[in-house]
Amino acid sequence: MGVRSVEGERFVPIAILPPARGERAAMTQNSDAPGAEGEGHGLGLTAIGPVMPERKVREWALVLQSSELWHAVRYTQAGWVLLVRDEDYAFAASSIDRYEAENRDWPPRRPRERPRHPPSMVAGVAFAALALFFFLVTGPASGGGRLFQRGASVADLVIGPEPWRAITALTLHADSAHVLGNVISGTVFASAVQRRLGPGGAALAVVASGAIGNLANALWHHSLGHHHASIGASTAVFGAIGLLAATQLMLDRAHDKDSGEKRHLLQLVAPLVGGLSLLGALGASPRADLGAHVFGLLSGAAIGVVAGLSLRKQHTPSRPLVQVALGAAATGIVLGAWQLALRA
Repeated sequence: MGVRSVEGERFVPIAILPPARGERAAMTQNSDAPGAEGEGHGLGLTAIGPVMPERKVREWALVLQSSELWHAVRYTQAGWVLLVRDEDYAFAASSIDRYEAENRDWPPRRPRERPRHPPSMVAGVAFAALALFFFLVTGPASGGGRLFQRGASVADLVIGPEPWRAITALTLHADSAHVLGNVISGTVFASAVQRRLGPGGAALAVVASGAIGNLANALWHHSLGHHHASIGASTAVFGAIGLLAATQLMLDRAHDKDSGEKRHLLQLVAPLVGGLSLLGALGASPRADLGAHVFGLLSGAAIGVVAGLSLRKQHTPSRPLVQVALGAAATGIVLGAWQLALRA
């Protein structure tokens, strides 16, 4: 009986000659096995192999060791071989064949997520428009322009007569470094979100998470009696991170339910831990509004849980009209908020 390799190639026994002088150093022998001293002359032995890598021949050696068969591992120019006595070859080969058959699909490969929507330039275009809005219209906050006065997320005004500021503030930035940082990171994370929710769905979810995050941040500072104002799309960027973490968590749970697999607690919370790690890495600089980032992440996670309920179902065909409607809603929310801000 021969032994199959990982690729399915069938091995045949080959005769073993006494090792040459330079080859002795490359030979590793199971000297603890009974009868190991009889291997030196190389006669009466049959080789199983050759095989690569060394890890595989070591696994086979453990199989034979469990059966208390004498064996030796040797490296040759063709690869690693496992030496057994001629009279033990049939049993050794069948044991290894059985081991390979039982472990052919182990460890099982986790199925890769199939993106529900094709790649799209919508996220890149949206954040590029945000950069143009800064360079061509608003300029830096140091100029104290009218748009900053009407659009900044001032806590007392957001929870009072001008709630639209929670949205308009997402489109305002302090300086060029601020806007470029948000454009780059926002494009990366929002593009990943749109592979799951579609371009329109991602746009609406990111805008909503940013607006809700600013609203929650304003409520927090107002409750503490702080006079607080914030600007920037980073709340929405962290909303996108929260969306990714929550939807991944929902997809993992759906996979476990279908496969019957049970994860450890660390595996379950890994997406959320990743989101918090990004919060610490990207959103905790001295100039950053940490509260806005935290509430953006949490609001994105909450929306992601709701959106993830639909992702747990089987893959469904994309509906372009639905995506157009959702994208139009996101655009209308931003433009409508600015119209209210300029009329106030």
